Amino acid sequence: MTENTPPTGADTPTGTDPDATYDQPGYEDKSLGQAANQDQELADEVMEKTGGDAEAAEKEFRERSHGPSGS
Repeated sequence: MTENTPPTGADTPTGTDPDATYDQPGYEDKSLGQAANQDQELADEVMEKTGGDAEAAEKEFRERSHGPSGS
């Protein structure tokens, strides 16, 4: 490998770790689409759990999110 050759990477199959977060594009355990879908389900779950209390739901969502806001 020369100085101008970027290091090689090994992509992982997406979705292998349901607890993974999507932090940035690249070699990830979770795709952006998977993280977005899980976060939508989580948003619905915490709103129902908190009885519609948006402030409490937002706090729990941020703690459990699969996307950047939770990491």
